[in-house]
Amino acid sequence: MAASIARESATAARVCVVDADPMALDVTTRLGVRGPVVEDFARPEMPPISQLADLHSPALTVLPCGGGGIGRVRYATERALPDLRACFDTVVIDLPGGPAGPGSVIGNRLELLDWLMLTVTPEHSAVTAAAHFLEHFDTARQRGDIGGVKLAVVCTGDESSTEMEPSDVERILGVDVAGRVPQLWGRAEPNLGFGPALAIPDLDDAVADVFMGFRLGREHRPSFATL
Repeated sequence: MAASIARESATAARVCVVDADPMALDVTTRLGVRGPVVEDFARPEMPPISQLADLHSPALTVLPCGGGGIGRVRYATERALPDLRACFDTVVIDLPGGPAGPGSVIGNRLELLDWLMLTVTPEHSAVTAAAHFLEHFDTARQRGDIGGVKLAVVCTGDESSTEMEPSDVERILGVDVAGRVPQLWGRAEPNLGFGPALAIPDLDDAVADVFMGFRLGREHRPSFATL
């Protein structure tokens, strides 16, 4: 998501991606950057934003995770987000998946976000977990616990994710999905070079579908979370 926004934005938006999933460390492992980690923002004196690691293809800033405990990551993410939103046009936060993923990291502070992106692998177990999460999300929305955060669903997977079609996922979840986005990169090896590895047309198309009519601008500084 961060790569597509940074690569395709006509406004040359400054994008920061945050790894707030200490259980998977996807962003940290795939990008292999060095610099301050999200847990550093739990310290009394937070690191300057200028010290965060940068990538150049596409141009974006990365705040990796040190693999600390959920509580510390949650506290650090809450402390970091105001400074990140002040310095970047768009902040993309990778959160733990599953029914309780967002709550595990930022508690009931989803109102801090503009968008919550739910990525669903087209497999029965993943769709069941997504349906369970959507029930909790709808309840929180009805109670007014999550502010005006908008929800978007992307159907993602790899070449072996053939149990279901995106239309089946839409039917079961009762929501529109942005289409299938194949995960063509490996989990174990860092993507040194990054740009070619994440230059996936399907992902760019999904981003365009989700944010059609949504203009990225410095006056708004939107924040997103993906899980």
